[in-house]
Amino acid sequence: MLDHSAAMLAFIKLAGVSQSKQQLAQRDKFLLLAAATAVESGFDQVAERCRQLVLDHNPAHLIHRFESVPFAISHPEYQSFQRQLKRFCSYEKAEHHLTQLKIAPGLPGKEGNLSVGDYALLLLGHASDSGPK
Repeated sequence: MLDHSAAMLAFIKLAGVSQSKQQLAQRDKFLLLAAATAVESGFDQVAERCRQLVLDHNPAHLIHRFESVPFAISHPEYQSFQRQLKRFCSYEKAEHHLTQLKIAPGLPGKEGNLSVGDYALLLLGHASDSGPK
């Protein structure tokens, strides 16, 4: 069974790698994969932050047609796009990429007391209380 929180963090970290390489189209794909897994994990604030980052870069993206990520992933038109994204990069492939890049896939060590959601928002450049909603 997929650990949605771990997948969310893996996709966010790969989005950061893509951002640092100025590969914004690839970054947006990882952000949208992270957004969907954030919804599955109950981190709607993280999902909306991912959505906003995509729209900041590409205001005409398909995701703009939907008022929220939870609404988008329940819509047949977006579900077709989501299947394409999953073919682009599965969670297992994301873990493999992170391992090759020597990036830890999960939460940082015990030195931080961040929740998964808070850590995700920190990685996305938006610190706030992000407990599951």
